[in-house]
Amino acid sequence: MKTLKEYKLVLLSLLVLLFASCDLNREDYTEISPDDYPKTENDLKLMVNSLMYEFGTGYWNGEAIYSAGYDGYQVMSDMTTDLLWSCWGWQSDVLYYQQWNNNSTSSISDYFGRAFSHYQFMSKARNVIRRIEESAASEEAIKQYAGEVHALRGWMGLYLYDNFGPVPVATDEQLDNPLVFNRIGRLTEEQYDSVMTEDLNYAIKHLPVTAPRGRMTKGAAMMILVKYRMIQSAFETDDTKRQAIYTEVDSICKDIMSLGVYALQDDYTRIFAIDNAGNSEIILCVPCNSSARWTSNFMTAEVLPADMTWTDKSAGWGGYVMPWDFYNTFEAEDKRLGCVYTNYTSTSGRYTDQLNSSQLKYGVLPLKYGKDPGMNGDQAGNDLVIFRYADVLLTRAECLLRLNGGSNGEATALINQVRRRAGLGTVSPNAYNYEQILLDERGHEFYLEGLRRQDLIRFKDSSGKSLYEAKAEARAKDQPVKWVRNSHNRYPIPQSYIDESKSAITQNPGY
Repeated sequence: MKTLKEYKLVLLSLLVLLFASCDLNREDYTEISPDDYPKTENDLKLMVNSLMYEFGTGYWNGEAIYSAGYDGYQVMSDMTTDLLWSCWGWQSDVLYYQQWNNNSTSSISDYFGRAFSHYQFMSKARNVIRRIEESAASEEAIKQYAGEVHALRGWMGLYLYDNFGPVPVATDEQLDNPLVFNRIGRLTEEQYDSVMTEDLNYAIKHLPVTAPRGRMTKGAAMMILVKYRMIQSAFETDDTKRQAIYTEVDSICKDIMSLGVYALQDDYTRIFAIDNAGNSEIILCVPCNSSARWTSNFMTAEVLPADMTWTDKSAGWGGYVMPWDFYNTFEAEDKRLGCVYTNYTSTSGRYTDQLNSSQLKYGVLPLKYGKDPGMNGDQAGNDLVIFRYADVLLTRAECLLRLNGGSNGEATALINQVRRRAGLGTVSPNAYNYEQILLDERGHEFYLEGLRRQDLIRFKDSSGKSLYEAKAEARAKDQPVKWVRNSHNRYPIPQSYIDESKSAITQNPGY
């Protein structure tokens, strides 16, 4: 019998013989070569899917721009206005009407840093577009998936523009030479507009009218362009150019209406219901499910009191409320209040209201997304609504009224169409009240959807100052201990990015 040592010698001899007689080349299956990827339509789909990660809801994912935490685009947009408040304290006082400066508390500065970092998505998406265009897939597939990436790039461009104004965007030449260090500054308004317009027009031309939930469509790309143009209108000082924006947006809104796939839901509360996902009012959503934390909708958990019975397995954090002052602007019969709770019976059987609740004393509970029977603790599966048809109607009404001096029969009909759904009587806008009517209607229709900050910046007071600025300055006078020294329609650029660029990236005014 051979010894263990003898067996080892035999094995070693065989290995020497094997490698001496064969010329082996190791193949690396982990490396993706430009010569072999992407080739198929499925390759293109996977590339597009990878870009959607940043548009997620994942609460613990710092890259998810639709988180339900303070980092979330919709939450931050509403919480810096009169519409949303967190009764936890912490940085809530700082958030309310942007009582900060660029050296404010670390949590707020961290938000600005994470938000601004998304400018790199513009380069990543551009590289994906170029890879798609060079692929061996069919021309039809190339146009569709390139169109989807153009739309995603426009979506992120909208997010960045709303927060900061124009951001740095690398050129194709710079992307072709990644080893060459470039200090890239922010684009001018004209340059940024060229990028956004090119992306969104391509997407509108090549995307389908309908697609599975969460995928980009022609209507979604049109809606991104509508929102971008309306933000532009708030900063445009030339009356002729501003009127041209309203004319263009009116035309785009008519095009969305003519697609024939969108309509108001009969019941406002059903728009957000989990068993009505993908309904005809929703133009763009982030699909959610409660099976994993990076795919869940946490809006309900943020609002739901810990002692309020909701569903069998639900859990709430008792944080967010709609302030009482804003709630009191609703008409009593407004059916949109069907999603709002002013009191509840606790799990211990106690009647809980403004007088005996640490949460309700600050405001009411905007439980807009309704009940998910499968809610898993704090994780709900209701899709997060981004854009919907009611916004098309009210935005078109706004453009028509601004173009016609505050009086337009078609605009009046559009506003009253939305009001009828809410169970309300008709209104008659005129030159003296149309802005207040529009602002009230938009606030009541879109609470907790992240549009309030844009609206307050776009609507002006009697001196021509944005309501966002005016309300922030008024609060600063009432709260002199706060950090704010100037009013701001845009967030500050994190100082670290300015320093890293050797000041090629410039700060927004007032910081």
